[in-house]
Amino acid sequence: GIVRDKVLMDRYLDTIYNQTLHMARLVDDLLVLSRLESGNITVEKLPVNLAVLAQGVVLSMEAAASSNNTSIEFHKKTENAVVIGDADRMEQIIRNLLKNAIRATENGVIKVGIAAAQSDVVLTIEDNGIGIAPEDLRHIWDRFYRVKNRRASQVQDNGSGLGLVIVKKLVQLQGGSIDVSSQLGEGTAFKIVFPAFKQK
Repeated sequence: GIVRDKVLMDRYLDTIYNQTLHMARLVDDLLVLSRLESGNITVEKLPVNLAVLAQGVVLSMEAAASSNNTSIEFHKKTENAVVIGDADRMEQIIRNLLKNAIRATENGVIKVGIAAAQSDVVLTIEDNGIGIAPEDLRHIWDRFYRVKNRRASQVQDNGSGLGLVIVKKLVQLQGGSIDVSSQLGEGTAFKIVFPAFKQK
């Protein structure tokens, strides 16, 4: 009953709702990170077709990208894209990186690629969005660090600052490696390498 003006009340309620969602995401991410660091999260070690998995995630996120007038392209450059890992955790990795790319890209293109390199399968996620400044790039794997050069329309979409930390730990837990390159104003590219599954 303190606020009687309906417009003001709606604005306050909207703020409370958004901050509650943010706090819930933060708690969820903290719990996941805690379990990862304590070794309480186990991953399955089964053959996973990374191309099929990535293409499925791309299809499921096309609508979110189109809301920013951005398209997602999928490019498969190898027929041998099978790796050993946990399909659910790999999907979590791809989904998280695509969410970040969508946040950073407006009126642009996000490219998801699968390729082979010697005895590895390489997953790339590239955008032509706002990019990351050099002073930010060296901190993106740090806990709670959030890149400052967000698009103005995404200011309200506050992440927890833990997403990339979780992604890196999930990649490493499955025997992979992850690297990033970026140029401010031109875009960002993530490269994830997993050992290819060798059939006996």
